[in-house]
Amino acid sequence: MSDREKLLELLDEFKNSVVKMVDERDFLKGESEELRTSKRESEEKAWAAEEKVTELTTKLEKADLAKDKSAKKLAAAKEELVGLSAKADEAESSKTEAVDTIRAERDELRKEMDEITGQLGRVSELYREASAEKDALQEKVDVSDLLAIYITLIETVFFGKPHARILYTLHDVKTAIPRKNIQTSTGIQPAAVLKAVHDLANADLVKYDEETQEVELTKDILRRS
Repeated sequence: MSDREKLLELLDEFKNSVVKMVDERDFLKGESEELRTSKRESEEKAWAAEEKVTELTTKLEKADLAKDKSAKKLAAAKEELVGLSAKADEAESSKTEAVDTIRAERDELRKEMDEITGQLGRVSELYREASAEKDALQEKVDVSDLLAIYITLIETVFFGKPHARILYTLHDVKTAIPRKNIQTSTGIQPAAVLKAVHDLANADLVKYDEETQEVELTKDILRRS
């Protein structure tokens, strides 16, 4: 092989080497561009993810605060509910006790009224018997003695003294007065005053307001001017 041929062969090898190096450079350049693009995209995704994390963290903190507030409100509501339930139970218990007391007083008053009715029936019978004996004996009965007997019966048997004093007090004032004032002015025991007021109300002689506890005369017995 001549020197010229060797030189041409070397030139071809050099040319091929240069072409290969250029190709490799272009390939590396493309690879570098792709790497830069990938890096930029990765950085952008990382930034977006970081912002998302920050946003989610803020929302989580707000959610925790709202949860704490809700828990406090729920605890307060439960406490209030317990208090209201206790008050409701207490009110129901008081109501039951009041109803039982009123029923007991009503039953007691009915019992006393039945006893008084029976006693009055017996007095009427005694009066009829006394009148029959008077006619049979043709004797004149002393009216003052008979009146004294009736007064004694009313005051002792029928316990009418509180009734009379209450009626007299109401005739004096001519207006509705509290039951406590009647107790104070007459000196009668509260239970006796209450019983007498109910008796007089049942007889339509007075009007008694359970709410205001005021007693008012409805029938003028003395007929004063």
